[in-house]
Amino acid sequence: MTPIEESWAIVDTHQHFQSLSDAAYPWLDPDRPEPLEGDLTPIRRDYLPADYRRDMEGLGIVKTVHVQNGRNPADPLDETRWLSALARREAMPDAIVAYVDLAAPDIERVLEAHAGFPRVRGIRQILNWHDDPRLRSAPSPDLMESPQWRGGFARLAPLGLSFDLQLYWPQMDMALALARAFPGTSIVLEHFGMVADRSPEGLSAWRAAISRLAQAPNVSVKLCGFGLGAPAWTIENTVPLLCHVLDAFGTERTMVGTNMPVDLLFASPAKIVSTIHAIVMGLSMHERAALLRSNAEKVYRI
Repeated sequence: MTPIEESWAIVDTHQHFQSLSDAAYPWLDPDRPEPLEGDLTPIRRDYLPADYRRDMEGLGIVKTVHVQNGRNPADPLDETRWLSALARREAMPDAIVAYVDLAAPDIERVLEAHAGFPRVRGIRQILNWHDDPRLRSAPSPDLMESPQWRGGFARLAPLGLSFDLQLYWPQMDMALALARAFPGTSIVLEHFGMVADRSPEGLSAWRAAISRLAQAPNVSVKLCGFGLGAPAWTIENTVPLLCHVLDAFGTERTMVGTNMPVDLLFASPAKIVSTIHAIVMGLSMHERAALLRSNAEKVYRI
């Protein structure tokens, strides 16, 4: 590729594989109350590298980061074992963000086991808390302040593991305090801060919280999950939100992702990538390459 072509190459920092034919994925259970994403019927199916390659053909994806997808959650190592075997066969994903409950009594053993897999780079434990139980994932709104949970979090950096942070804006000040308490831990904010409330008041509060969280230099951000909270999203009403995040975090701490296959509920792969292109259109070649690829390569060491 020429330097210009390389500057448009994308590392997808947020994608999922799933094999419902041989494992339990409780979040996809049809009897579960309808979540933020709405009706999940279209994605209640196996989604494997061949499906991803078909969907993303010609869209410039060169590497991917798989983020934990809730496979057999009672055994946090099961998904990592399955993905590692998949990667040996399929040469993807390039990196794995695994799951563990950081407050678990056996946290040291489980984290060390995760870190022993060559493609594991980080951990995600979803922290979303909302007054609406349907939109709630964490057991409490202040899990980040729990001494036991923080004890598990403190073990990430010594093992070379980052933390993928998924929450809503009212929790961002707690996340800022966490980031400042652990300045040596790389934290990656997911889905540009989960803008579930897109009322004028909700967006104003989200913008302010994003700007505060961006003050922590060890926090970076992923621009992905464009349809979460806004299933009828458009490029026109979404790019301004993404540009606010980019302004707050800068081109050196911003990455992109597709959230495949979840965001297939709201848009085509081409629309998702067109939105990513719209974000970087006015950037220099160096800035574009950083945002689309090299920042992710640095954070996830791929």
